[in-house]
Amino acid sequence: MSAILSAEGFRFLFRTDKGVIARNVWWLGTALTGAVAFVATLIWVLISPFAKHNLAERGLIDPATLGVHLYLAVYAFLILLTGVCWYNLTAKRFRDMGRAPAFAGLPLVLGLFAGAAHWVSPRLPEMVPLWSAYALDILLAFVIIWTLFECGFKTKAERAE
Repeated sequence: MSAILSAEGFRFLFRTDKGVIARNVWWLGTALTGAVAFVATLIWVLISPFAKHNLAERGLIDPATLGVHLYLAVYAFLILLTGVCWYNLTAKRFRDMGRAPAFAGLPLVLGLFAGAAHWVSPRLPEMVPLWSAYALDILLAFVIIWTLFECGFKTKAERAE
């Protein structure tokens, strides 16, 4: 475990999609990337009410609003970075299972599409109906469950030839 948490272990796990990893290593890496994303999201949820800027209540240049929007830029970068790290980690696990490493990108791409659909749907309901956002949510949940099963619970011996 200490080898995995070393600088070389981090580079291997998160900076390249080459190689293979065992199930327990995948769970550890998933927990690490998930913890980073969870903490960053929790901070955003706590400070996001300060992102609403009303000139009647606060001045034109408000340090709190500026700080929240600066954190939003850092948060967006951090979420994309953890997504790339998780893709690299999961691609290794899919390769170890004998599956195409590209499957690792499915939850990430569907998550982006679902998020975009939820953002666009209230703004353009005639072009993107709300049901399509919920359909993407259901598909995303299915893909996440499938990925967790394939990478976290299944062993090579259980894979059908």
